[in-house]
Amino acid sequence: MYSMMRSIGVWLALGWVLTAPAADYAYITNQGDNTVSVVDLQQRQVVNTIVVGQAPVGVAIDRRQQKVYVSNVEGHSLTVIDMRRQQVTHTIPLPIAPVGITVNQAGDRVYVADWYHDRLLVVDPKHGDVIAQVEVGPAPGGLQLSHDEATLYVASRDSNEVHVIDTQTHQRRARIKVGQHPFGLSLRPDGKQLFVVNVYSDTISVIDTQRDEVVATIAVGRRPYCATPDALGQRLFVTNTGEDTVSVIDLNKHQLLRTMRVAGTPEGIAYDAAHQQLLVASWMDNVLTVIDADHLSLQAPIRVGAQPRAFGQFVGHVH
Repeated sequence: MYSMMRSIGVWLALGWVLTAPAADYAYITNQGDNTVSVVDLQQRQVVNTIVVGQAPVGVAIDRRQQKVYVSNVEGHSLTVIDMRRQQVTHTIPLPIAPVGITVNQAGDRVYVADWYHDRLLVVDPKHGDVIAQVEVGPAPGGLQLSHDEATLYVASRDSNEVHVIDTQTHQRRARIKVGQHPFGLSLRPDGKQLFVVNVYSDTISVIDTQRDEVVATIAVGRRPYCATPDALGQRLFVTNTGEDTVSVIDLNKHQLLRTMRVAGTPEGIAYDAAHQQLLVASWMDNVLTVIDADHLSLQAPIRVGAQPRAFGQFVGHVH
């Protein structure tokens, strides 16, 4: 009887360990050691390290089905992580080198940018099938779905354009000229403006999503990479890889408010609304920089894996 009870106790303990508690987590892709660091955003510490494919870059979170998708650019695959168990469930092989990635709200369509072949793949994640291929501009990187998911925006680095794709027909609806080498994309919370990070122009292009045209251009730091707005859409935060800074922009005035020094080579960036903090993956220093969003003050950095990139929306809630 004692032996049976002890076995049950061990089983329950393992079940607790293997099931993540309800909390907010950041999933940081570490390109240098082929892992994802799982960061508890309340505790501000890494609580798990997950081995994924070769050279992980992009992150997309399916909040409804509690999954994380990771693009492995050299592994030619997507890794699928169960957020509740914090472990890999399976790998989806692809005929491409995936970089940018995003997933729809239903979790039945994953969009993947084919970096070397100037196309976008639409993947059924349940079966791993490619259900559509869409021609876009050369070296597609950042992807962003509109709030109604009728439109997908694709940053085409080498043609200096954003391609506007109809997600129902998988046809290109428009091509919008922006600055040099666009890469990261983000959407204002109200969905009315798209922010395009122009790496070689050191600017942000602001696109009116109703008219599909650029309505403002904002200067930022050297070699910007990614951007994210705050929860109210009042400020935009931009990582500048060429000078180890984050630009803070007033979106009502389209003006630079201040520039903050952060750890080396900041790349991926996300706004953690639950804890009012900004999270920045610093590729050179192997840390997640934490910024108090209210006071714009640096907090203690969180050490993660080697060469973190975290390209995409990497903050999710486990429920």
